[in-house]
Amino acid sequence: MRPRRVAAALPDGPALEVTMGQTTIKDVARRAGVSFQTVSLVLNHPQKVARTTRETIETAMRDLDFVPSLAARSLRKKPSRSIACVFSLGAQPAADASRLREEAEQGLVLQTFGYVTDQHGYTLVHRCRRGDDPDGLSRIASLVSEARVDGIVAFADRQDDPLIGLLQAKRFPFVVFGLDVPGTHYAMRAERDAVHDAVRHLILAGSRAICLLTGAEDGRLLRAVTERVRGYRDALAEAGLPLRDDLVVACDGTSEGGYRVARALLERPGARPDAIVAASDRVAFGVLKALHEGGVQVPAEIRVVGFDNLTQGAFSVPSLTSVDVPTLDMVRFAVATLVELIEGTRGPDNLAQRLFPTRLVVRESTEARTQR
Repeated sequence: MRPRRVAAALPDGPALEVTMGQTTIKDVARRAGVSFQTVSLVLNHPQKVARTTRETIETAMRDLDFVPSLAARSLRKKPSRSIACVFSLGAQPAADASRLREEAEQGLVLQTFGYVTDQHGYTLVHRCRRGDDPDGLSRIASLVSEARVDGIVAFADRQDDPLIGLLQAKRFPFVVFGLDVPGTHYAMRAERDAVHDAVRHLILAGSRAICLLTGAEDGRLLRAVTERVRGYRDALAEAGLPLRDDLVVACDGTSEGGYRVARALLERPGARPDAIVAASDRVAFGVLKALHEGGVQVPAEIRVVGFDNLTQGAFSVPSLTSVDVPTLDMVRFAVATLVELIEGTRGPDNLAQRLFPTRLVVRESTEARTQR
């Protein structure tokens, strides 16, 4: 069925045409028990409508899943000039420490997004949607239906995340950050190449039994994990080294998780690795503590590589070799792309997709062993 068009006469201006497919401005008016002129006034001049009436109409819009057309939104006299960073997370962690860690990691990225969006003249909004919250997706949908933001940066760990499906269905301006989702605009670091380069560095330094901590303890095949495992396998194959399944180990993203896994690795009789590539620097810090307590010399007995190149890594003992991620470049690309979509200088089908290369920062934790 072709979309229907309704000409909504504004009380203080010319008619405004809204295209909504199955749902029109008149449908909203009937649901709310008001005239379609009042609905149009809420869309374009909400400050002129009584609060109770406006809330009734906004509720009707949500109930009907109503979204004004992009053309209609562009005619608003006061656009929001806001961009939302929306994090799609798993179920609520049971431990408060895990929740605080997640929030701290989001904060580092949000600081960068806040800096870049300010440069473009936009305000940053932060929202989270947890997998165990039945109303989480509808709250994010209200950002779209009520035009409270002009675009969204979606953080997701799965290509089939319902948030991405929602934004695609609404044809709302959005960019995916950290995940390569086909048919979308995205910025993602080159995970496969990052781990490939780290493993190759360890092999050249003399390591032969290299352990990869994947960072996926719940068994989900996250895209980043899949790419890292591919880089790990490719580097081993190129060096003619066998792939040992017992050296690909799931681990959560905490220092505590890295500590626990490293302690378990040290207890393996005759199967101890001689190098560990951690899922993150935080995991690597836990690994270093476990190795220290176990009397293992780093890098003389086991080399360690982190991921993210946190500032603390330069001051650990020994200092941590780590994969440096171009977060600022990725954020600049994502925000610039989103602004182009919002302001109409980039068509929605003119996809902006980029894999950002990383670099390995070599420090004491992977130095070549000296002969004694």
